[in-house]
Amino acid sequence: MNFLKRIGALIYMVLMAAAGALFIASAFNVVPTDMLVCALTAVQENIALQSVLGVIGGLFVVIGITTSFRLIKRLERGRIIAFQNPDGEVTVSLPAIEDYVRKVAKEIKEIKDIKSKVHSGKKGITVIAAISMTSNANIPEVTERMQMLLRNSVQNMLGVEERINIKLHISKILRSPGGASQPASEEERVSEDEINVPFQGVD
Repeated sequence: MNFLKRIGALIYMVLMAAAGALFIASAFNVVPTDMLVCALTAVQENIALQSVLGVIGGLFVVIGITTSFRLIKRLERGRIIAFQNPDGEVTVSLPAIEDYVRKVAKEIKEIKDIKSKVHSGKKGITVIAAISMTSNANIPEVTERMQMLLRNSVQNMLGVEERINIKLHISKILRSPGGASQPASEEERVSEDEINVPFQGVD
């Protein structure tokens, strides 16, 4: 079956290349117009040649449609994770996992915002997250805690044994709520009376 698919793909590539070459040659007048007219006339006058070109054209259409559907199916398959249950196949969309990752990450108080992307491949599931955190956070400690939390949560949620890779990128460090400058206390404040002491003249 794979051999037939490869043959079909090869024929499709050859036909596309031939059609493209013909269009380019016509655009730059490489092929004389008289030659094209003669070729079309010969086709119209020869029933066998018409049949051959009709079959080639039909094959071209079929292969093109099949290739398009295969490409769409492959793209859709790349955005899901599938596993088998005793009663049938179960698929989980990667956007659903990305939304779950955002909710789990916000359980850590130092994380203020997160944007995540999930990829699934031969090396396992990879979660790439761009995070915003507060300035009073200990970056090594918080990121290690977050990686462990995300890895365990995603693995338990999916119930899979394959490796979960967590890659973090700190895109923004926000000022912590307690970092704003505090107003001076009453003891530190100098009263206006002490600053603006009127000059007392000598009698």
